[in-house]
Amino acid sequence: MTGCATPQKVLLEQTSSYVVYDLPTGTVMKAAEEVLGERGYALLPSKDPRFVHTPWKVDGNFDMGSRWSRLYVEAQPRPDGRLRVRAYELYASTYGGRSQLLPAMPADQNYAPDEVPNNGPTVLLAAEPTLPMRSSRPVMRRNQELEWAILERLNPEFAGHVKEQVDLYVARAAH
Repeated sequence: MTGCATPQKVLLEQTSSYVVYDLPTGTVMKAAEEVLGERGYALLPSKDPRFVHTPWKVDGNFDMGSRWSRLYVEAQPRPDGRLRVRAYELYASTYGGRSQLLPAMPADQNYAPDEVPNNGPTVLLAAEPTLPMRSSRPVMRRNQELEWAILERLNPEFAGHVKEQVDLYVARAAH
């Protein structure tokens, strides 16, 4: 996924790894929740005030294949009282479609389908969906792009300054 990232994007995202926040945990996590909400993720309840996570979000077509992802954001306290933010994404892809099995009639009985009530499920029921059988293994990776988005939300002035410096650096390197 980072194979086609621009040098600016890579440098900005790496910069967010070195940022520590001298802000209350609630402020940092509120910014993380807002960024996740803007990206279409719902939030799951958490008993830890320094941890936010989402249920699975599915993008794509179930019949052809889809991308499943869920995000985790953690505010890690440092010995000096400041915080650093770490974001992770768990993702997997399905292929060959996902479909519910059709109800089957016993082979030894001959009757019309309307004579016996349908005992099979009529809708897919799941509070927490599970990945289909034909899917890639879920992969957990660090999501530095999400960390950068949280930084931009918390300190847009600093993020703008970093962008300027990165643009200058990349322009000089190109010459």
